Amino acid sequence: MKKTNRVVVITGDSSGFGLEMAKLFIANGDKVYGISRREFSLDGLTHYACDISEPENCAKVVCDIASREENIDILINNAGFGISGSVEDTSIESAKKIFDVNFFGAFYLTKYALPFLRIKGGKIINTSSIASVVPLPFQAFYSATKSALDTLFNALREEVHDYNVTVTSIMPGDAKTDFTKNRVKNQSNQAYKEVCEKSVKTMEKDEAHGITPQTVARVAFKIANKKRPPYTKLVGKKDSFLCFLFKILPKRFRSFLVRKIYASK
Repeated sequence: MKKTNRVVVITGDSSGFGLEMAKLFIANGDKVYGISRREFSLDGLTHYACDISEPENCAKVVCDIASREENIDILINNAGFGISGSVEDTSIESAKKIFDVNFFGAFYLTKYALPFLRIKGGKIINTSSIASVVPLPFQAFYSATKSALDTLFNALREEVHDYNVTVTSIMPGDAKTDFTKNRVKNQSNQAYKEVCEKSVKTMEKDEAHGITPQTVARVAFKIANKKRPPYTKLVGKKDSFLCFLFKILPKRFRSFLVRKIYASK
């Protein structure tokens, strides 16, 4: 493994995908800066405990990193969480919070990091989800944040092309991480209770047998090492196949397929 000594910034570094990514880049000799809400330590990691849904926090972190380094080589927007429940039963506060973290947090970090990514032509790697392509009932707001994230960064890719900044979206399927137990479960009213509980149980079962965080971390590391990284990278055979079907099937049939899997009593 070639030691590169790159400057790597990873959000959501204290668990799951982000933790395994941090370990890989540190082992490669890179300078890794991590960001998450809780205090956390790892040999070789410079960690910032802050809430990325607050833009001033993101600005301060990037400013501090810039004071130590002349540029940023890789930004990995990985932090995020999920909520379950019907759209009708989701509180306005919950809907805003998930967008604040999953979407706006990535936007804030990218906004402040771009002047330093442009210096040498850096890489932006986002942890998206197959839920960006396949809108999941009873996880509608999670799907919406990931879809919005991909749309924003697809547009950004063209804006930064002349500066040799690349943008890649990693789309994992079901994964065995703390994401499952940390999912915020909104209470459903009687109209949705039975089908929502069944849907969430199906998701949790699939996640318990899903891909490992190490698998996703290795994908991120390989992308970081590519001169011309892909625009998107699907991870997980079963979910990748579902994503493929969703793109080619007629709308009514793919709607039926998703409803049968995730929204039937």
